[in-house]
Amino acid sequence: MIETSETQAQPQYPVTIWEAIAIVLGAVLLVSMGLIGLMYKFFSNAANPQRASQIASSLMSYRVPEDAQGVFGANLGGAKVAIVSSSSFLKDPASLTEADMAKLSGVELFIARVPLDVETTTPNPTPLEPASPQPTDLFSSPDFSFSYRSGEEFQVSSTRTEDLRFCNKTVPVRIQTGELTLYSELPPVNAVKYDAMVIFDNSKRQVTVTAIGADAEKQATNVFNSLRCK
Repeated sequence: MIETSETQAQPQYPVTIWEAIAIVLGAVLLVSMGLIGLMYKFFSNAANPQRASQIASSLMSYRVPEDAQGVFGANLGGAKVAIVSSSSFLKDPASLTEADMAKLSGVELFIARVPLDVETTTPNPTPLEPASPQPTDLFSSPDFSFSYRSGEEFQVSSTRTEDLRFCNKTVPVRIQTGELTLYSELPPVNAVKYDAMVIFDNSKRQVTVTAIGADAEKQATNVFNSLRCK
């Protein structure tokens, strides 16, 4: 019986090591490009002022002086975070002069809502004893904020804790006063920061109010007192 060309065994061409490397590198490049595209889209959406304001308003009602503007807003899994600030809260400190520093004023508000994790919270926290924070919980510490103004640039001169109303509960609120360095070439400005966290509607709610200027204490107090959880 004569074998036809269709039944003859096809020749096998082994893949060389260089071809395998090229295939792997190509796959890695495609995945990397996809991830870069997703990250670009995420940060573009997060930095959209209108979207940031919408997320903030969905979490809490607030009164920020001088027409609040959205700065950052994102949905991170089941969590939501948003930052809004006064229109006067400077966006480019490098453009300031020393003469401008005396006129600075404004408020920045950071808001976060995180679903409860039964493994990292106490079952029934009392109004004065919010759920115990855990190191693995990104939003559990009152020090957490996406704002660079809550980092090393804020030099605390005094700290006190007051029991205030927040989300229909009385909770301990940390109030810090000090100076905020907005730009290394300029002197610091007066600043006040309020931090609070509470369990509300089966989720953790956290806020950080940062105010700057000669009337920072008054502004921070007014904004914090205006907060209403949704």
